[in-house]
Amino acid sequence: MKLLLDTGVLGQICHPRKYGDVRAWFRRAVIDHELLLSEFADYELRRELLRIDSRRSLRRLDELTRELQYVPVTTATWRSAARLWADQRKAGRPTGDGTDGDLLLVVQAREELAAVITLNEKHFTGLVDVYTWQSVPISSPA
Repeated sequence: MKLLLDTGVLGQICHPRKYGDVRAWFRRAVIDHELLLSEFADYELRRELLRIDSRRSLRRLDELTRELQYVPVTTATWRSAARLWADQRKAGRPTGDGTDGDLLLVVQAREELAAVITLNEKHFTGLVDVYTWQSVPISSPA
């Protein structure tokens, strides 16, 4: 299965001390699934890591950009996300409070035929297949 990582999960994977359970899941999931790293999620996480000067997490994020398939945000992606935003707004669905950037991830996941792995399922429900990291099927550790 193709899985696109949302910013929150990506941040937990990159954290040097906390979230050992997420990092253990990631090490197993990368064997069983094709994990994708969104350029937008990289941007969202990277700007915060730079702000707090978290060098170890930044190094790990840089490693992930080389280890995983990196999914760029293209002009077509931006335009599709704008259309999705407008459609959601016309339908009376919220497009603020953190969901605006998530629409970019929805479009990227659709383009890649992937599901989104997130800590905020409600931002994605009904738009794309969505899972928490705990709900992704993975093989047992060896």
